[in-house]
Amino acid sequence: MNRLELETVLERAKTHGFIGPDEINSVIDHAVFHLQAAQPARNSNWCDLGSGGGIPGLVVASEREDLTLTLIDRSTARVTFLQAAIEQLGISGRVQALCGDVTELAHQSLLRHSYDGVFCRSFASPAITAECAAGLIKLGGLLAVSEPPDPRPDRWPQETLAQLGFTEQEIISGPPKFLLLKLGRVPSDEVPRKWKKITKKPLF
Repeated sequence: MNRLELETVLERAKTHGFIGPDEINSVIDHAVFHLQAAQPARNSNWCDLGSGGGIPGLVVASEREDLTLTLIDRSTARVTFLQAAIEQLGISGRVQALCGDVTELAHQSLLRHSYDGVFCRSFASPAITAECAAGLIKLGGLLAVSEPPDPRPDRWPQETLAQLGFTEQEIISGPPKFLLLKLGRVPSDEVPRKWKKITKKPLF
């Protein structure tokens, strides 16, 4: 990983307001923990859901040169930034940034159930995150979510998650804390529902 180049890119993301005010080295270190939690298989294909300024996607791609990644965000400005960052970091051969509503992208044949795993940090509520990711992950794949230090015990209800196809969950106590959800059953064709519907009537 070219740490200096990555720091420069992320400092620019911070200037644009695409990532939070935390010190860049701590942002990078936390992003690397996504890899330690998820343990992606070599040469696997992953997605960064709600990539924003490229956290953790750009860090993960820089750290693991064997991985293929898709960074998804609904903001044209953020995706334009991500595309330029991908070129600057020299990772365009295996990393792409897509602009769009993930509830629509997850129904496209090229993306649906095409990822070995999904990384997620600060995308949406647990219910929305799980429903969106369920349409992207392959059977047997993982959703790796960065968690708050002291999450509520009922934050990820197993019975409702099972309706989306997530049959196993593991807590990585950290710090930092992560949750891993394994897709053990393919969800119904309507998952995820449209964004308006899942925000108005989340499953939990």
